[in-house]
Amino acid sequence: MTSRTRKRSHKAIERRALIVGILMNTMQVLGGVVVVLMTGLQAMFLDTAFTFISVVSGIVAVYLSSRSVRATKRFPYGMFALEPIYAICKAIFTISLLAFSLLEAGSAAFEYFVYGRGEHMSLGPVLVYELVVLVLCFSLWAYYRAENHEINNASSLLQAEASSTLVDGLISAGIGAIALFLLVLPSGTPLDFLHYTGDFFITLIIVLFAVKEPFEVLRDAFVELVGGVHSDDSLNAYVMSQALDHKPEETDLEKVLVFKQGMKYRVDMYIAGTGEQITVSNMISCKRELEKALKKRLPVVDVNFVFD
Repeated sequence: MTSRTRKRSHKAIERRALIVGILMNTMQVLGGVVVVLMTGLQAMFLDTAFTFISVVSGIVAVYLSSRSVRATKRFPYGMFALEPIYAICKAIFTISLLAFSLLEAGSAAFEYFVYGRGEHMSLGPVLVYELVVLVLCFSLWAYYRAENHEINNASSLLQAEASSTLVDGLISAGIGAIALFLLVLPSGTPLDFLHYTGDFFITLIIVLFAVKEPFEVLRDAFVELVGGVHSDDSLNAYVMSQALDHKPEETDLEKVLVFKQGMKYRVDMYIAGTGEQITVSNMISCKRELEKALKKRLPVVDVNFVFD
């Protein structure tokens, strides 16, 4: 398989997974809108809005997946930086949505506890809907991870989508669990206030459990964007072993640094001369052989020799 074919294969797997996600999330949004109109729950709005964002961002991700790999005169090495930029934007939007939903639900709970004003929660078809969505979300999350694993976790786009899908699944699990509890909770008990403020407590629990995921995506994408060293120990060990097998003659390998930006990897090999002469032809040959070896696992890779 040539480098160009392999690159296209990685991107084809990525786009296929993204399209599957768009279709599944669209079905969830249609069902979610119906339930929101029936119940008016803020937590349900959060759930549906989150899934709608996944549909829109999935469409954007499919476009970026085909665009970032293309080389042009202005961008001869592609536009792989678009992929971590996308992940950063989606993580920030996710965090903002969680904060907004918590504030909205919190204001309703404040009205009840301070002024005694509130509406009895209408759960309607919430439980059935959330059980279906829970299965779909965790199935899609597992699918994203499996597809990304197939391409050695090289896709920042699939990582971002998997993270947001997990958050969506946690939201559905939280709403479903509380809905079940409230359905069996009789009126007139010390917990009767939950029939009026349960929406806030559902949203609060969701935010506490879900907020970690987008922050991790934000951190990883930022490291990629600004050129931080890749932190995957197993991948770094693999690159080091290949670098030792393909280092130029008359040199010692001092260290290897791996950088990742989207699906593109850059490997910097720090070498020191041990002989009287290092030939350029041997260095070029070693560079090409190493890149060929690394492309068995990495979709796009560029090797640089650095004399420190």
